[in-house]
Amino acid sequence: MENKRIIVTGDKGYLASSIIQTLNKHNEIVSYGGDVRIYRQHENIDVIIHFASPSDIYDFTDRERTVTTIVDGTINMLKVATDCSAKLIYASTMGVYSTVMSNNCYSACKLAMEHYIKSIYNNYIILRIPRVYSKCRRKGLMRQIRENIIPEKDMDKIIEFITLDDFITQTLPVLSKRNVTHEYDITQEQSIREVKQWINE
Repeated sequence: MENKRIIVTGDKGYLASSIIQTLNKHNEIVSYGGDVRIYRQHENIDVIIHFASPSDIYDFTDRERTVTTIVDGTINMLKVATDCSAKLIYASTMGVYSTVMSNNCYSACKLAMEHYIKSIYNNYIILRIPRVYSKCRRKGLMRQIRENIIPEKDMDKIIEFITLDDFITQTLPVLSKRNVTHEYDITQEQSIREVKQWINE
């Protein structure tokens, strides 16, 4: 992707900031200008990469904020995309496959917005993102590991994830496609104990 004007929402976040580091070499990154739940008109935008949403799946205490950020934020990004005839790249989650989504408003809202985008727009990419870890990650499971709050009985639980480098490598080629739902190749299967050893190396 080159010579594009790109809005990246959630640009301070773990994944979006990593994407920006690569894309800003050959593109112009444009700030959305505030809370995605508030619609702001933009012009001459080629691509919207929509990552803004609560990011710590272990701390969704404010369900209303989670829902409105995902739902209202995505509807607003779709309006901007429509206004500019821009491609919309939507960060979803592998959590949409969960069998217990009734208790997970994050994954339920992500899936609902996937369906919404597909039903009304014809220039999109949906990224179903799995767990992405690196030694610098400070949220979710990585935060729990660093704070030593995981019960010993859970330390041998196997988790599937990809590294941050794998995320970048697998995401960039997809950005030139159209109307696809991209699923990532899982590259790591480790116990929580092994992940703890890895981040402490």
